[in-house]
Amino acid sequence: MISFKDLKRQVGIDDVAFHLGYQLNRHAGVGKYIELVLPDTHGGKLDAIIISHPREKEMQRYFHRNGSSKGDVVDFISENLYRFNKVGRNQWEVIGKVMADFANMPVIDNREYANSLGAISQNFNPKRYVGEPITSNTDYALGILKERGLTLETINLFSSHISIVNDKHNKYGLPMIGFPYREPDSDKLVGYELRGDRGFKGKAAGTNSTTAMWVAGIPSALNNPGNVNRVYFCESAYDAMAFYQANRAKIDLARSAFVSVGGALSNRQVSSVMDHFYFAKAVDCFDNDLAGRVYGMRMAGTVDGMRLGVVQVGDKLQIKADDRQIEMDIGKANAVVLSKQLGLSGRTEMWKPPQNYKDWNDVVRGMPLEALQLKTKFQRDENLSRIRQEMRERNEQKRGFHR
Repeated sequence: MISFKDLKRQVGIDDVAFHLGYQLNRHAGVGKYIELVLPDTHGGKLDAIIISHPREKEMQRYFHRNGSSKGDVVDFISENLYRFNKVGRNQWEVIGKVMADFANMPVIDNREYANSLGAISQNFNPKRYVGEPITSNTDYALGILKERGLTLETINLFSSHISIVNDKHNKYGLPMIGFPYREPDSDKLVGYELRGDRGFKGKAAGTNSTTAMWVAGIPSALNNPGNVNRVYFCESAYDAMAFYQANRAKIDLARSAFVSVGGALSNRQVSSVMDHFYFAKAVDCFDNDLAGRVYGMRMAGTVDGMRLGVVQVGDKLQIKADDRQIEMDIGKANAVVLSKQLGLSGRTEMWKPPQNYKDWNDVVRGMPLEALQLKTKFQRDENLSRIRQEMRERNEQKRGFHR
């Protein structure tokens, strides 16, 4: 069988991007870096990505001009997974099928690659990961969390749902911030969403991301699910905490639950948590990008018992819901529009970040999209370096103040 590692030698980010309708921007130059643009029908662009090592497929990496996600070809396929008509038992099987199609090869054994990301579909082994309260290493935890723009008040509020995690298989690695995954009606630990130093992110090996997720809130709310009237869905625990921080004056904590799906929404995550909080409405707080809006639409359909199929065709989304099919302009597609067109129950609401921010974490960090939309990669790198240096200096000042 062929592994992900073997396929990466044959499938480049550029191969996938061209298939999805991206076009080469020759005005940006063709050398060590290339820019690919996804055009709309009005002469503008929906997205732009920069790809390094265009002539060496295995070495290719990308980042978005708007400063959102980045990574290798697997990451790029993952963020566009809804645009491929593939199904599988888990995210990695679907990615494997997509890559195999591009390489014209049989379906692969993805165990080696998925295991390297801590995402292999085996049972979670709680003995491998030692989780302790964040008070066991407060300085380290606060250093990482405050770097994400989170205040001490927010961290304290969510601290009972955050752990310091050490992986026994990585004897020399730094500890990580762990957000425990459990099924809504169980106390059994079934995984972690992990974050760490220098932007590390991943999940503990074997994490159940199908029916489990990070669910947080104050004890009086979580212990009385019938009293919860809003479940706020976000793509990461950082986003969920930032959402609360940005909107705390408008949120009734006693009747709220905060959920992270860890960047890969499963319909069963939605149904299990909404069955648990049976009187609550599901609130779409996902990212502003297209993937985040599709997550919101899938969430709305799932809450009403519909399984959605979403396919992008040009600047339109074709959406199949049971025996119905509708079409939306990409720029207008979201959960509220979908609910109106399909006549859904109204159990879904939407509370997106302000339009000029990708996600709620960028809101509390004060990083709007336009600050990162620069003409060249050199300007972008210089600007990001300046922003990060200013953030480090502010965080050092805050850290000194709180101590």
